[in-house]
Amino acid sequence: MSSENDLSIVVVDDDALARSIIVEFLQSFGYSKIKQFGSGDQAIKYIQDVNNPVDLVLSDWEMPNGTGLSLLKAVRCNTVRKDLHFMMVTSQRSQERFKISQAAKWRVDAYLIKPFRGKVLREKVDELAQSAMRERAKQAS
Repeated sequence: MSSENDLSIVVVDDDALARSIIVEFLQSFGYSKIKQFGSGDQAIKYIQDVNNPVDLVLSDWEMPNGTGLSLLKAVRCNTVRKDLHFMMVTSQRSQERFKISQAAKWRVDAYLIKPFRGKVLREKVDELAQSAMRERAKQAS
């Protein structure tokens, strides 16, 4: 039986430091199958290739080449990936109500506001990982 830590996670953030912090947290939680991208455009190309394993996406909202929202929309409009687990990570800076309503409209699974504590990230990732494992088990049976 595979474990949650076998899940393939995609981390998308144009800020290399923020991206590396998230990846370090995920690794400290025991996750090892992590792909990193510095733009939404790069991530979309990777995710839309159904040969690439993806169970969970953690994406920054504000990026210069393809926002987190455009990435979320692309995932939800892809017939193969439409149910992929997706967590939006954003700063408190701007338009928080608008962002939350748009993310909810496109069925975001979790929303995390920077700065965040590792414990909060872990709780959200573990919850999504458990859900992904249940879905994987359903598909296998």
